[in-house]
Amino acid sequence: MFDIGFTELLLVFVVTLLVVGPEKLPGVAHKMGRFFGQIKRTFNQIKHDVEQELEIEAVKAKLKENAMAEEARQLAEEMSKTIDIESESRPDANTQGKSHPSAEQKPNKETHD
Repeated sequence: MFDIGFTELLLVFVVTLLVVGPEKLPGVAHKMGRFFGQIKRTFNQIKHDVEQELEIEAVKAKLKENAMAEEARQLAEEMSKTIDIESESRPDANTQGKSHPSAEQKPNKETHD
């Protein structure tokens, strides 16, 4: 997170020692530790909440996708049933729109001598 080396920590310690004094340094260090611990817990809780919310959104999207797929499957079944019913009600469904093969033959106009 922070790129702080040993020399930077030593410098912060010396400045804090000079500003606060040796008598109050343990109390200040304790309060700072508790403060940073509280900040860390707060950030972890926020991170957990955000991850949980993202997971909930992903589950909602998956449920919506599954519902749409189920609806499409049901519509396909209904359409196939409708097509089956219509084809059963028309006995000549395979020849629909086509003329009968014997009707296509033209009579022979040859004269017999």
